[in-house]
Amino acid sequence: MKKSIVITSALMSCFLLTACGSQSSSSKESSSTAAQSSTAKSSSKKSSHSDSQIQKASSSSDSSTTASSTAKTAKVDDKTTGVMLALLVEPDWFKEYIGNDFFCYSPAGENPINDAVADYSYLTANGDPTSFLYYKVNGDTVTYKMWEVSDSESVADGHFEIRTVSLSNLEKDYYVTQSQKDEVNGYVSQLRSESDYLNQN
Repeated sequence: MKKSIVITSALMSCFLLTACGSQSSSSKESSSTAAQSSTAKSSSKKSSHSDSQIQKASSSSDSSTTASSTAKTAKVDDKTTGVMLALLVEPDWFKEYIGNDFFCYSPAGENPINDAVADYSYLTANGDPTSFLYYKVNGDTVTYKMWEVSDSESVADGHFEIRTVSLSNLEKDYYVTQSQKDEVNGYVSQLRSESDYLNQN
């Protein structure tokens, strides 16, 4: 009988020890899982925050680029473009006649000469067809037309020559320093209106 009680007591002790060990192990595993979950959430937040910063930086960079691009595309007006173009392609002719009452500027469409140049502005000394410099601006491209005499030096048998030049290059060559701007603006102020000239004559 005593042996039976001793054996029973021993078995109960083993059972209790096993149960406690299992509970302790389960508690440790639960604690470890919770810690891993917390670490994962923290990492996810950092990653999300980092992505947000990159997006903000990218947005800021795009805005700066757009602002810079807008600043660079600010151009001179049509009349000033015509003066710079004349200084490039016919400087002697231009400087000889600028300031005379008959040397004029006409914006595109105001005094169309013919369909070939209906959408072109022009500068003119109001002589024969060779005394006109037609041009139009499209973005950074200036397209210009000039009447060239024939091989036999006949004006009537001549033809238009069409060329292009970069507006930004015109500005770099003729409109950077203050003295250049003063010179060009001085010429601009001397241009008469073609409409006024035609109405007067």
